[in-house]
Amino acid sequence: MTTRTFTPNAGPAVRPRPVPWPKLAWVTLRQRRGLLVGGGILLGVFAVYMVIMAVLQHNAYAAVAACHPAAALKCQQLNNSFYRSYWGGGAGPVIAGGGAQTVTSLLFAIPVLLGAFAGAPLLARELENGTFRFAWTQGAGRTRWTVSTVALPALLLVAATGAFTAIFWWYVWPFVADGQVSEMLPLAFPLLGVCFAAWTLLAYSLAAFLGTLFRRTLPAMAVTLAGYIAVAMATALAIRPHYEPPVTVQGWNTAAWVISSWVKAPDGQVLSASAQSSLFQSLPASVQNSSNPDAFTNWLTQHGYTMWESVQPASRFWQFQLTEGGWLLVVSAALIAGTVSLVRHRGALPLSPVTTGVAGRARASPDGERRRGPRPAGPPRGPGGHAGSARRAAACRLDVLRPRTGRGTGS
Repeated sequence: MTTRTFTPNAGPAVRPRPVPWPKLAWVTLRQRRGLLVGGGILLGVFAVYMVIMAVLQHNAYAAVAACHPAAALKCQQLNNSFYRSYWGGGAGPVIAGGGAQTVTSLLFAIPVLLGAFAGAPLLARELENGTFRFAWTQGAGRTRWTVSTVALPALLLVAATGAFTAIFWWYVWPFVADGQVSEMLPLAFPLLGVCFAAWTLLAYSLAAFLGTLFRRTLPAMAVTLAGYIAVAMATALAIRPHYEPPVTVQGWNTAAWVISSWVKAPDGQVLSASAQSSLFQSLPASVQNSSNPDAFTNWLTQHGYTMWESVQPASRFWQFQLTEGGWLLVVSAALIAGTVSLVRHRGALPLSPVTTGVAGRARASPDGERRRGPRPAGPPRGPGGHAGSARRAAACRLDVLRPRTGRGTGS
């Protein structure tokens, strides 16, 4: 009798569906909830303080704006009192001056602190602990996992800092409207408009990139801090002043960003720095102690001197904001793309007994996934060497697969 064996058609292999993006986003939010809460508390503390002080400052400035004529001695004294009380003053350091200038100086640290503490541990901690291997085998894949891990916190960070900028603008507006502080000044410009969110995004993307590159959290945070400070200083001193050619104007301008200034003598010659210092020291006490901001310029004009300044006018504020925000966004996008590229093309770290334990016998494939494979060749262990080990393993498998029977059956 002939028996034919039919092999069923296996058909095409069914590829498992990837994890949907909403579920990846939910997992990302769950993993980063501590970071989100910490960043929210930091911004919330400053926001509450600025809201309270903004109400007081707007009420005080309303009294200054209602005083007429503005050139009267009473109005000038009221204006100076408002400026000293709320903006801060004195000849000491900015931080020791108190008031809004102290808050403004402290806010400069928020972008780099948020960026370093939020971006550096995102991937570096996963790579340090080896938990990324588990994430890649759960249907997410390295690319989708990286995009979800990096992009979602970045969007939340930009939204939060954008709302924070609106509060800060309301907080500092009385000083801008008073003409004592210009929006173009380096002390205020990076904290207004789109620049505050853009600088925070730059610090975040730089920290995430360095964390992926170094695969260590603390080195990435340290290099992010140093790199951010270097880029911010280079931008304020060498890049931002040249977004547009400066304008040369005559007189003293408080509503513009002064790039440079000089004084011309009655004969048209430009005074040297030492000559200017001697001239300023010879000013009469009535001019030095005058509450009129134009007293110095008027005295120079009466004695035949003219003061000239190279400035960036306040009318260019939004042009400069969009220019700086644009190139910061491009650099941040390039850093995020570089982060994804590093994860896609770099192999995983070798498994270590500390992080894998018994599973350390698994091999790490070039794409970072753990696969079972034959043990590397080595000296035979125990009786029979590798052959004996293979026979014992086969016997164990057969023993497991052998059907169990009841007691006393004899089979």
